[in-house]
Amino acid sequence: MSLEGPIDRRQERVALITGAVGGLGSTVARLLGHTHVLVLTDGNAKKLEQFASSLNREGYRATALSGDLTDPVLHGILAEHCKRTGALRSIVNAAGLSPAQADWQTIVNVNTVAASQLVRTIEPLLTPGSACVMIASVAGHLGPVDAEIEALLDNPHRADLIDALEPLLKKLTAVHGGTVEGHAYSLSKRAVIRLCERQSLNWGNKGARINSISPGVLSTAMGRLEAKRGDRAQALINSTPAGRWGNAMDVAKAAEFLLSDAASYITGSDFRVDGGAVAALRGQNF
Repeated sequence: MSLEGPIDRRQERVALITGAVGGLGSTVARLLGHTHVLVLTDGNAKKLEQFASSLNREGYRATALSGDLTDPVLHGILAEHCKRTGALRSIVNAAGLSPAQADWQTIVNVNTVAASQLVRTIEPLLTPGSACVMIASVAGHLGPVDAEIEALLDNPHRADLIDALEPLLKKLTAVHGGTVEGHAYSLSKRAVIRLCERQSLNWGNKGARINSISPGVLSTAMGRLEAKRGDRAQALINSTPAGRWGNAMDVAKAAEFLLSDAASYITGSDFRVDGGAVAALRGQNF
């Protein structure tokens, strides 16, 4: 007979990780799994089940809840499961799409709309000590700034968002070159940074924190796919003071720190884990 008695599920530390089968999401899951019960979601149901099964065989505790993060139904399922599992302590939104992976409309819906919906979903679950990291990108710092587009993306749940964005993105592309997908990506990631800044006050009132991380070029499947499309990724690496690709662990360790009590005075901030790329290229038309 156990002297400790039954486990009080309310005391379980829960980590919710989106994009969990990606190079970054999976690395974060392994780090947080040492101290949290894992709730994992991803759009690739087969890979997610395989990853969660592998984690459980290794002694972690993980649940796989696959689905489309742009679907509000999935958000409700995630919230309900987290509530049943314990106290939601850590959230990492590693779900996202790059210009090589989707059209601009889907990029905006996944990177900005779904991210904002996730914040809405988890806010009622926050307790003192809860912390969130949203994955942004150095593209959010280096791309052209457009005040009209930023204002639209600050209110991403409006029904006419895509229709309102289309002429503005086409105009931006005509002026600055590049592709509509590329500009949509950089602006959608800047919107994530701005989202964390805006929400930090509401979260602070709950004793919780929210920050973003802007990675540079990472040697993940997404990063390598972007590199195959052209020379921009390599040009970014060549301009980076660190002189190398980043890797998933570079970002995951930063996320681990931001989610920990050691970062209790950090909220509403964006951490650039970019090898110095933004410092080197700030003000240039990259």
